[in-house]
Amino acid sequence: MKPFNESVPPQKVTYSKLGEEGLHGDVIITSTELPGDFGAMPVVEDACLAYGEATGHAHKIFGEPGDFELRECPKTKVRHLKVVNPVALKHQEHNPIILPPGDYKIGIQREYDPFTGRIRAVVD
Repeated sequence: MKPFNESVPPQKVTYSKLGEEGLHGDVIITSTELPGDFGAMPVVEDACLAYGEATGHAHKIFGEPGDFELRECPKTKVRHLKVVNPVALKHQEHNPIILPPGDYKIGIQREYDPFTGRIRAVVD
């Protein structure tokens, strides 16, 4: 795998209210309340929020043990992130960011193609 982008220092981002969204490439990070069954969901061991379908790159969380929990709902495949201490989010082609403590839902941008009438994931 290509090395992560370390060319610029990570930018700190803030999420001051529930429902606030931010982007990291094609990944949507939404400040939210965790689902009630969060603790029962399987842990995402590799700490990747999403993989780039076209390039094989990854949006990955970096932190110390106990700084975060990333889990995926087996039914919907939606990933949820609990950040206890600030963590870095890195990708090979995007500037790194620092996520503050909070609870987040992870999504992928979608786009509508008016020529085919289809909705598809944005490819990173």
